[in-house]
Amino acid sequence: MNFPVSVKGVFCAPDGRVVLLLNERGEWELPGGRIEAGESAAACLAREVAEELGLLVRVGAPLDSYLFEVVPGKCVFIVTYACRLEGDFKPALSEEHRAVGLFAPDALPERLPQGYRASIAAALRMDERRLARHLLAEAYNNGWANHRLLRACAQLSQADFGAPRTGFFPSIKATLNHILTVDWFYIDALEREARGAPPHPDYYSEFFAQPEPFGHCADLWAAQQASDRRLIAYCRALRDDGLGRVVTIDRGDGEIQRDSRQRLLAHLLQHQIHHRGQVHAMLSSTPVAPPQLDEFFSSGEADLRARDFAELGWSEDDIWMPNLT
Repeated sequence: MNFPVSVKGVFCAPDGRVVLLLNERGEWELPGGRIEAGESAAACLAREVAEELGLLVRVGAPLDSYLFEVVPGKCVFIVTYACRLEGDFKPALSEEHRAVGLFAPDALPERLPQGYRASIAAALRMDERRLARHLLAEAYNNGWANHRLLRACAQLSQADFGAPRTGFFPSIKATLNHILTVDWFYIDALEREARGAPPHPDYYSEFFAQPEPFGHCADLWAAQQASDRRLIAYCRALRDDGLGRVVTIDRGDGEIQRDSRQRLLAHLLQHQIHHRGQVHAMLSSTPVAPPQLDEFFSSGEADLRARDFAELGWSEDDIWMPNLT
């Protein structure tokens, strides 16, 4: 048996209240409606919201799908999506509905079907990861920038890779090794706290006893990619309500460092940016041109990073969650 498909959206007014519509049956429902032949779900939902309310929304990720019995013997297949309001909030109610209502998430109206309630709850849970998702995007950006930079460095001769140059560290090789070993140090501390393990008892011997563990760019590149994958995996598991948890590092001789997850991640990412910039500048004095490192965040530049994403096994959808679009 085939059922008609109705696409519905969860979005909020600027004050955070959920937008609902009162239908002819006296029930509140999410904005949206029937999909037309040849129309995508996202296009359908954007069109329906514009027709019903005169509003522009950006359609994000799907939330739920289920069969809903509208009236006895009449079922509709419902698909719900998280959406974001674009532009001004000046709803213009169409003749399809009796009223538009704005409701606090903890004060939804009584005559709202359970399926819609579940979709609203799912959308709100997504918002609870807003900062964590941004940190995840930053971790992806970090891995992408390292990939581009090390791909360029891999074109250097061994002599140019290790040649003395002006910087915090005396060569491209030394600077890239420093980025990696500091990554190891901080990611280890973050992972230890996440699994409830004590601080590393001797971090210096573990991570810094050998200042340059890799002499060739190909080996260093592979190790950096593995480290970047660890950081992405760590950030993927984060939630906003856990970003304040304290990470403890025993620096020896009675010195204890304590920072929140959020601050330690911010420091780690900034450390990479700081030293990548030095390598970028050093490349200017070699036969290899420095790569472009600011083509990650803009949606309109997706084609410029498509090659990199293919090499890394990523997709745009892996990174750009609904609340970051």
